[in-house]
Amino acid sequence: MIPFGCTAAPYYSADDRCDDDRGFHHGIDVALPCGTPIRAGVAGTVIDPSRPGSPGAAYGSKAFRLRVATDDGRVDVLIAHARSVKVRPGDRVRRGEVIAETGDLGAPDGCHLHFEQRATDGGLSTATNPARLLALRAG
Repeated sequence: MIPFGCTAAPYYSADDRCDDDRGFHHGIDVALPCGTPIRAGVAGTVIDPSRPGSPGAAYGSKAFRLRVATDDGRVDVLIAHARSVKVRPGDRVRRGEVIAETGDLGAPDGCHLHFEQRATDGGLSTATNPARLLALRAG
């Protein structure tokens, strides 16, 4: 739907990193029907939303972060625009576990999964392309 990086989507403010007054999208959006179960692709721990780098209102009221281990260390994965969340801060999540359902809370463009990778406790400026962490499958 919308990849990581510069985008022509009309609801992003112009960003110095992009040409032609385009905005910058800090994650990957995948269009899915509302209520589609979101399963954890890797094990992790749900992070308390009061920690530094927590998502803002544009991510919806049910956005949350998972701290996961990668080959390069640890990163935080942000899931946004969910309709419902099945996990709570402090929960340890197993690979394949249903952690949320897709929604459109805070999103101007319909139901989808917003998937973002940040440094641990990092803010928006620490977002990097999360494509390597995504493991999408039908069903």
